[in-house]
Amino acid sequence: MNPRLSAHPEPQISTAVLIGILRSLLMQYARTPSPSIAGNIANCLDKLLSHPQFDEPPQERCTYLYMRTYWRLVESLG
Repeated sequence: MNPRLSAHPEPQISTAVLIGILRSLLMQYARTPSPSIAGNIANCLDKLLSHPQFDEPPQERCTYLYMRTYWRLVESLG
Protein backbone atom coordinates (compact mmCIF):
# COMPACT_ATOMS: atom_id res chain seq x y z
CA MET A 1 0.00 0.00 0.00
CA ASN A 2 1.24 3.45 -0.88
CA PRO A 3 1.72 5.49 2.35
CA ARG A 4 1.22 8.74 0.44
CA LEU A 5 -2.35 7.73 -0.45
CA SER A 6 -3.34 6.99 3.14
CA ALA A 7 -1.63 10.13 4.46
CA HIS A 8 -3.83 12.40 2.34
CA PRO A 9 -7.44 11.22 2.36
CA GLU A 10 -9.75 12.47 -0.37
CA PRO A 11 -11.52 15.68 0.73
CA GLN A 12 -15.20 15.20 1.52
CA ILE A 13 -17.61 16.89 -0.88
CA SER A 14 -20.80 18.20 0.73
CA THR A 15 -24.10 16.46 0.09
CA ALA A 16 -25.46 19.66 -1.48
CA VAL A 17 -22.63 19.65 -4.04
CA LEU A 18 -23.17 15.95 -4.75
CA ILE A 19 -26.89 16.52 -5.35
CA GLY A 20 -26.01 19.39 -7.70
CA ILE A 21 -23.61 17.12 -9.60
CA LEU A 22 -26.29 14.41 -9.73
CA ARG A 23 -28.83 16.84 -11.23
CA SER A 24 -26.28 17.99 -13.78
CA LEU A 25 -25.47 14.40 -14.77
CA LEU A 26 -29.17 13.55 -15.11
CA MET A 27 -29.69 16.54 -17.42
CA GLN A 28 -26.59 15.57 -19.41
CA TYR A 29 -27.94 12.03 -19.81
CA ALA A 30 -31.32 13.38 -20.95
CA ARG A 31 -29.55 15.33 -23.72
CA THR A 32 -27.08 12.63 -24.77
CA PRO A 33 -27.74 9.18 -23.29
CA SER A 34 -24.67 6.99 -22.91
CA PRO A 35 -23.50 4.11 -20.69
CA SER A 36 -20.63 6.28 -19.48
CA ILE A 37 -22.92 8.99 -18.15
CA ALA A 38 -25.17 6.33 -16.59
CA GLY A 39 -22.09 4.99 -14.77
CA ASN A 40 -21.18 8.48 -13.59
CA ILE A 41 -24.71 8.91 -12.23
CA ALA A 42 -24.42 5.59 -10.34
CA ASN A 43 -20.98 6.60 -9.00
CA CYS A 44 -22.37 9.91 -7.80
CA LEU A 45 -25.21 8.07 -6.05
CA ASP A 46 -22.63 5.76 -4.42
CA LYS A 47 -20.77 8.77 -3.04
CA LEU A 48 -23.99 10.34 -1.83
CA LEU A 49 -25.23 7.17 -0.13
CA SER A 50 -21.90 6.61 1.64
CA HIS A 51 -21.55 10.24 2.73
CA PRO A 52 -21.49 10.56 6.55
CA GLN A 53 -23.79 13.60 6.44
CA PHE A 54 -26.40 12.02 4.14
CA ASP A 55 -29.15 11.54 6.71
CA GLU A 56 -32.30 11.18 4.66
CA PRO A 57 -35.27 9.24 6.06
CA PRO A 58 -35.24 5.50 5.29
CA GLN A 59 -37.91 5.73 2.57
CA GLU A 60 -36.02 8.45 0.70
CA ARG A 61 -32.71 6.63 1.16
CA CYS A 62 -34.37 3.57 -0.35
CA THR A 63 -35.33 5.66 -3.40
CA TYR A 64 -31.67 6.60 -3.88
CA LEU A 65 -30.70 2.92 -3.61
CA TYR A 66 -33.24 2.02 -6.30
CA MET A 67 -31.92 4.84 -8.48
CA ARG A 68 -28.37 3.53 -8.12
CA THR A 69 -29.50 0.02 -9.09
CA TYR A 70 -31.37 1.40 -12.10
CA TRP A 71 -28.39 3.43 -13.36
CA ARG A 72 -25.99 0.48 -12.91
CA LEU A 73 -28.38 -1.57 -15.05
CA VAL A 74 -28.52 1.16 -17.71
CA GLU A 75 -24.72 1.33 -17.68
CA SER A 76 -24.34 -2.44 -18.08
CA LEU A 77 -26.88 -2.67 -20.92
CA GLY A 78 -24.93 -0.12 -22.93
